[in-house]
Amino acid sequence: MKKAISILLLIAVVLTCTLAFVACNKEPEIADNTKYYDTVTKKAKLTKSFEGKSFMNDGIGVATVDAYTDGDTTRFRAWNKEGNDTVIIRYYCVDTPESTGGVEKWGKAASLFVKDRLSQATQIVLESSTGTRPTHDSYGTRYLGYVWYKTANSNDFRLLNLELIENGFTENKALNTDAYPYYSYMDEANKFAKSIKLRIYSELEDPLYSTDPVEMTIKNFWDNTEQYYNADADAGSKIVMTAYLQSLKVSESGTYTFVAGQYDPETNKVYTINVYAAYSSSPATRMKIGQLYKIIGSVQKFAGNFQISGLVYNSLYGESIGNSNPGYEGCRLVQANYYLTFDSTVEYIAQYSKTLYTDVTVKSSSIENGVLTILGSTQKCTDDGFDDAVEFTYQVKVSDSYINQFAVGKKFSVRGYQLVDKSGTIVIPNISDITVK
Repeated sequence: MKKAISILLLIAVVLTCTLAFVACNKEPEIADNTKYYDTVTKKAKLTKSFEGKSFMNDGIGVATVDAYTDGDTTRFRAWNKEGNDTVIIRYYCVDTPESTGGVEKWGKAASLFVKDRLSQATQIVLESSTGTRPTHDSYGTRYLGYVWYKTANSNDFRLLNLELIENGFTENKALNTDAYPYYSYMDEANKFAKSIKLRIYSELEDPLYSTDPVEMTIKNFWDNTEQYYNADADAGSKIVMTAYLQSLKVSESGTYTFVAGQYDPETNKVYTINVYAAYSSSPATRMKIGQLYKIIGSVQKFAGNFQISGLVYNSLYGESIGNSNPGYEGCRLVQANYYLTFDSTVEYIAQYSKTLYTDVTVKSSSIENGVLTILGSTQKCTDDGFDDAVEFTYQVKVSDSYINQFAVGKKFSVRGYQLVDKSGTIVIPNISDITVK
């Protein structure tokens, strides 16, 4: 009997110790998304020589930050014997959520993590993805590479690509082949982040990611920027606004940036802000100058300038497109012919197809109660040339001393607002906006 009791007590002690050991060494089921981890990152070592070498010629070399882009892209000044090369590095084997063209959960957090780490660096080393002279990625403007850095707290270099994986900002994109020398570390880091449900593997909310858009006017944004943008966190609100597209700029790399405007009849002023529509594959590139849209996106500060990015699409022209869930409203067309251009010298392009007309020929004009009203004839520009002549009424406020210069037959060019759809009445903010021919 005593022997049996002793055996039972021994089993109980062993079970208690085993459970205690497991409990003490078990990772939490849900990670602390405000904490950063580096156990795996510390294992990887920079063993290649980089002294006196350049990234562009040798595939490895020292660099300094030129500009931060997002969580997996940074612009550096890479050293060489003749000076510095400006290179854009796309971090190899990682793909963090978007924080520029598109705004995704944990995207801004990843971007801030990279900025925090590199801003503390006392030395940065770039290593090409191949270990030899670097090659461009599929965009043709960026180089794939590994980013190593060290701080004043340690003489050891850290691999930032690996650190992003360990902290749950990205999946491991490396493959288990000789072409990926840091695969084993990245695989271990990814398993760790996934096991504790860290950031992208978590169902917890990202405090820097807005989900419900707030109504915004461009005027109110410039008057009260702090309501829509947290400078300390470098994070903006998700917003919804109704604005027209005033102009378009296409960069050398093929990105689209519109200038969106809102005309305020009370102040008789136009307020504008840039809208970043990303690359030509984006649904936003189907949007046209002169049209009025409901725009849903996020406030962002990029290269020192504010813009709306991360546009949400659903049904611009009636059919469902883009990245919205069914029933979730995204950017959509409100009015086709809103901001109209009347100018025979403007070259016809597709983005003007709904809004460009020839110079106006005056048919009649009058001034009443401080408003100059002109009835004019014009022709709409099309892919095939010009449509039949159409008439519009143009209205602009003038001073009491203004003398009517618009005789019958006079020609002029102007841009204005058709505030009521298909009304045929064009509101012109200022008389100086009219160019008499």
